[in-house]
Amino acid sequence: MKNLKLRSVSAKEVDEILRVYQQCEDFLALGPVAKASQEMILADLEISHQAGGLFRGIFHANGTMVGIIDVVGAGFEGNPEHAFLELLMIGAPYRGQGIGEWAVKEVEKEIRQNPKVKAILAGVQVNNPPAIRFWQKMGYQIVSEAHTLADSTTVFDLRKDLL
Repeated sequence: MKNLKLRSVSAKEVDEILRVYQQCEDFLALGPVAKASQEMILADLEISHQAGGLFRGIFHANGTMVGIIDVVGAGFEGNPEHAFLELLMIGAPYRGQGIGEWAVKEVEKEIRQNPKVKAILAGVQVNNPPAIRFWQKMGYQIVSEAHTLADSTTVFDLRKDLL
């Protein structure tokens, strides 16, 4: 999709990020906090930073942020062979256009540049069947039973082995 690009975003862009989060409150409602806030975004940015992640906006060529993707490109939880897709959210008005698929493929291309990375890990909420289908379509396999995280979200662990 030539009209899209990924770009790192920061707390300076919290208002623009908040608009995307607000467009994703249907997704947020599946978890412990249903309402988007600046505090939520700042916490997500800090979590990404602490994990060594790249928190990026997904932008249309006209400059509109349409989604967020957060990725630890290598060294997830200290393992140099693992990358981790922390977060993918596409604003409701932009879903169904292949933007999420494009963003994941772009990030996967970047991850594949590191020959040490053997697998990309992710998680998906068990109460989000459309997301489960999306990740399976993208080649990710469920590799765990459902388990509850510290924030009370129940997830399946996902894995995509790189060849």
